Amino acid sequence: MPRNGANTTDGITVTLLNLRRTRSGLALAVACAMLLPLSAGCAGRGVDHPQWADGVPATDASSDLPTPTEATPTPTPTPEPTVARTTRPPTRAAPTRRARTIADRTTVTARVSGGFGQSQNFSGLHQEGCGNPSFGLVQIGVGAGDNVSSVSFRYQVNTPVRFNGSGSARSIGNGGESWLAMLGPFRAEPRNAAGGTIAVTATATFEDGSTRTARTSTPLKACRR
Repeated sequence: MPRNGANTTDGITVTLLNLRRTRSGLALAVACAMLLPLSAGCAGRGVDHPQWADGVPATDASSDLPTPTEATPTPTPTPEPTVARTTRPPTRAAPTRRARTIADRTTVTARVSGGFGQSQNFSGLHQEGCGNPSFGLVQIGVGAGDNVSSVSFRYQVNTPVRFNGSGSARSIGNGGESWLAMLGPFRAEPRNAAGGTIAVTATATFEDGSTRTARTSTPLKACRR
């Protein structure tokens, strides 16, 4: 009798399968078919895992893809304002101080009083022929009298018909501090009958050539005939 239950009848060979052994082999075949991609144990040789064409290993399609990160813009620093440098003005040289003259260091005064022998209550000059006094005295005082070279004066009569003049003064005593000059008389002028103002300017000239002035005024009285 052939092995594994094979019978021969009239030249026909009938193979009888051992059901128990066949069931075990079928189960083994199914298991090998399911595990063939994952293991090389069934066929007795190694099986490589599938690779993508670009060489990147296959991953589970269900895995989450990385979320792209948004780039945070870098703030641009604000440039600091540039302070403009101003140009320093050129230093000016100090002006040369002029040496003080004698005139700078002294004083000059002037006034008009009544003439010799006239009333001390002098109120002004009367025009000649219209009353007395008809002249006056210009008194000039100088502080640094010892350095005076000369003293002069000029006058301006502010009447409808103006007239002016000048004269020199003379020193009284040896000190040179007091000087006198005579003012007038002024002849009556019909158009100046109402009188006016006499402006007097006295000038002292010193040895160093410097000068100093003083001013005063006195009235020319109205004419009374």
